Amino acid sequence: MSEAREGACAGVVVADARAAAARGGLQPGDRIVGLNDRVPLDVLDVEDAAADGTLWVSVLRDGHPLDLVVTPRPGEWHGISLDHGGLGDDPRTCRNTCRFCFVDQVPAGLRRALSVKDDDYRLSFLHGNFMTLTNLDAGDLERIEELQLSPLYVSLHAWDDAARVRLMGRAAGGSRAVLERLARSRLELHLQVVLCPGWNDGDVLEETVLRAGGLDAAVDLGVVPVSLAVEGDLRRVTAEQARTLIADVRRWQQGFLGRRGLAFVHAADEFYLLAGEQPPAGDAPEQYENGVGICAALLSEAAALAVSWPAPGVAADPGPSRLGGHVTGVRLLTGTLARPLVEEAAALLEPAAGVPVRPFVVENTLFGPHVTVTGLLGGAEVLAALRRDPLAEGEWLAAPRVWVPEDLGRALDDVTELELAAACGGRLAVAETLGGAFARLSE
Repeated sequence: MSEAREGACAGVVVADARAAAARGGLQPGDRIVGLNDRVPLDVLDVEDAAADGTLWVSVLRDGHPLDLVVTPRPGEWHGISLDHGGLGDDPRTCRNTCRFCFVDQVPAGLRRALSVKDDDYRLSFLHGNFMTLTNLDAGDLERIEELQLSPLYVSLHAWDDAARVRLMGRAAGGSRAVLERLARSRLELHLQVVLCPGWNDGDVLEETVLRAGGLDAAVDLGVVPVSLAVEGDLRRVTAEQARTLIADVRRWQQGFLGRRGLAFVHAADEFYLLAGEQPPAGDAPEQYENGVGICAALLSEAAALAVSWPAPGVAADPGPSRLGGHVTGVRLLTGTLARPLVEEAAALLEPAAGVPVRPFVVENTLFGPHVTVTGLLGGAEVLAALRRDPLAEGEWLAAPRVWVPEDLGRALDDVTELELAAACGGRLAVAETLGGAFARLSE
């Protein structure tokens, strides 16, 4: 290790070391200043080096140089977690002034992370976060192309530069040109448009969909409705506008199915619920987190769960209920918009469960009643709803894990899962899937 390298603050800091990293002697707090003869910039360099197998690691520990070897076993994770939330570097933040920015609508007093406007190509590649391409310099683009970071998730909002700048600010002026460069590099691209009535709908949206669909690298495009706690120069999507959008999407899909063999463009489930229609299943799994196909997946899981009860390895209760004998009923947590869908899922589940299954509908007071998705409910409004409409004796509340992430153990407003469980008398089942929730109830 050179003297210059020893005294430098370059490299990345280890937050946790497990598996092969722990066996190799790596410790939290170590600064990795050399990795397979390169100075790592962030997690991407760690993952790139790990693809070669053995990692030759030079670290500074308490200011002293140390050389280590990390050798993962076949199929084993290397075990290196970095600081800065795993990135090893501060996340890139947004340069835009989007009129519809949801972060700007986050109420005061919520945890600080909710007010961070991340816009980072590394988070796009690693976690599927949508980025706007407006804060990338030449070096970033060269690195993306050199490492072939794919897939990437891009918030485009409008193909037309002027329309996009009106919505997002001047920084967005060149983002379409960047998108086209990435497409020429044959990276897999998944696109997003936040639909703002009067701003990027109609002819602007049609151009966006058709021109983006002409990029071979663009695999799919999801259209989601603007979410506004308070209306101003932007307006919420109405039921009639949702019906118009759905009709347009169906027309575009027919064209893409003929040319590309896939639908390409998808309206988020919220549009269908606003229009009073059943959201369809889609052919774009990478748009699932964008609200495309979630409803169909829920109903499909409910139907499959109903016919396959009890779950594998779970013995059926000898009584009329297929759940544990302590369960007298199940409430399914939902925001207001999805109530009809959750009622349908409950109707599928109830005959097989052998106990009443019904929705537990909660109106959003954290962001306002016009924010209707379950994942954006705060814990406080659920606690208030439980006080108004408490669970019956033996009744359980089943909720999606997206509402209370496991790694945080708390809702958006910092109400903890333990507090919520206590309000349910301990009868709270939070899980990634319906099957996971009902498996717990079958214990």
